[in-house]
Amino acid sequence: MNNPTNSNNGAETAFFDVFFTNATEAIFITDSEGQLITANPSFINLTGIELSEARGKAPLILRSEFHDADFYLALWRTLKRRGSWKGEIINKRGDGEICREWLSVSSHKNAAGEVTNYVGTFADSAGRMSQSFSKHYYDSMTKLPNRLLLQDRLEFMINHARRNNQLMALLLLDIDRFKMINDTFGYEAGDALLRITADRLVLCTRDVDVVFRSGDDEFAVILEEIARPEDAAKVAQRILDAGSEPLRIGGHDIYATTCIGISIFPTDGDGKVQILQNAEAAMRRAKEVGLNSFEHYKPTMNARAMERLSLENDLRNAVANSQLCAFYQPQIDIKSGRITGAEALLRWKHPNLGMVQPGQFIPIAEDTGLILSIGEWVLRTACVEARKSYGNEKPFVISVNLSASQFRQQNLFSIVESALKDADLPPDLLELEITETMSMKNPEDTMAVLRKLKDLGIRIAIDDFGTGYSSLSYLKRFPIDTLKIDRSFIIDIPENSRDAEIVKAIITMAHSLDLSVIAEGVEMEPQAQYLLENGCEKIQGYLFSPPVPLLEFEKLWAKHK
Repeated sequence: MNNPTNSNNGAETAFFDVFFTNATEAIFITDSEGQLITANPSFINLTGIELSEARGKAPLILRSEFHDADFYLALWRTLKRRGSWKGEIINKRGDGEICREWLSVSSHKNAAGEVTNYVGTFADSAGRMSQSFSKHYYDSMTKLPNRLLLQDRLEFMINHARRNNQLMALLLLDIDRFKMINDTFGYEAGDALLRITADRLVLCTRDVDVVFRSGDDEFAVILEEIARPEDAAKVAQRILDAGSEPLRIGGHDIYATTCIGISIFPTDGDGKVQILQNAEAAMRRAKEVGLNSFEHYKPTMNARAMERLSLENDLRNAVANSQLCAFYQPQIDIKSGRITGAEALLRWKHPNLGMVQPGQFIPIAEDTGLILSIGEWVLRTACVEARKSYGNEKPFVISVNLSASQFRQQNLFSIVESALKDADLPPDLLELEITETMSMKNPEDTMAVLRKLKDLGIRIAIDDFGTGYSSLSYLKRFPIDTLKIDRSFIIDIPENSRDAEIVKAIITMAHSLDLSVIAEGVEMEPQAQYLLENGCEKIQGYLFSPPVPLLEFEKLWAKHK
């Protein structure tokens, strides 16, 4: 290394060594390329980075993402042109803490006028950054910059890309099933997952890229100066691949997969707001596609998002405006052909769109929490209309589906009890249906809720049976009355021998547990015949009737009562 004092005098060299070692300011020396050669003890104390770790690297290892690339570019240009640069800079210590520093850098040249070294000194200009500043711009848990800094940095990077006619990308990421992991394994596991995810994202990106924690379980990555959109896809795939490896947290293997949305400047927007919105639209689409996936933004995504937002706004007023109604699909005794019950199914008569299919609005209701009020409305309406329909004649059982959100409600028991009382409906004429998948998520909790409901005297059915992963040890302990065979097993019987055997096995198992069986989706006579021959008691499907409005159901009931 060239001696930056440019002196051969031994006394001066000794003085420099003493000054270098004992100075309260941090001093560092780099080569002509800006790679660190040495630094004094104060540098180590102020940065929290050991010399062995810093040697051979540029001082940019201290950058805090508070400054954009243009800031460092201007600093370097000034240093090259003038031979020195002075100013205030915001850096990040090795432990992630933010520091405001006064930096002075100057070049050192040899006799030929060639730059051989750069010498820099700095000291805290205001001590450590205030705690409020750090909280304002940085996430304390992951040490990553937060959404506020994302907004600033994104604007800087877009301006930089625009000036240099370059592409840049924004990736927005959401951890799959984070709430479930948090609720199941506890907040400590959730916090550990966030920190590990942050570390993984940093490892999956380049030094020039910046990772942010933009929300509770959301992260963002700005990719600078990419050559083509496919480069963003490669980074996204690298992140997905990293997420496919299990994490050992709190004694459990946890898979921290993500859904990623990608937007590219300038093709997907000419400003910060558009780039952010379009990345969010792409991320929502990735969630719809499935776990551990990424999607590039497409213009149709915003159209879909606007349509969904419009439906959501209309749905909020649907109950108050009497646009919701219950349709009823009869359940038939397969031997006698008589109606023994009916399943209540929600329908929405939209004033402009006509009849909106449940598949369009039920997911919206679940995502927004509207499913709780709507679900209670269906329950109360079905109880009242069932009691009205059978009058003083021989009654039938009314079946009502419970969503997962309803099933977790603390006041579910009182809602059901109130609905029965207000409708004057005998409890044994109400059957509540929960899906097989729902029942097995927390089987012990499921059992406790079902037993409490059974104490009211109502019936319990497991819906969509065969599509989940039931544990027979739990199934036989659940206080249930009925298994409903999912329509996916009915559609190809009796021709599909495999489905036929599965249906036969379900019927046999149900009877061994003293449960009745209803087959859903029965549309053809051979299906009904096969079910009859194998002991299925009831069927439900278009062979007898589709779901119909109350008045039409009452006509069907009048014929068969």
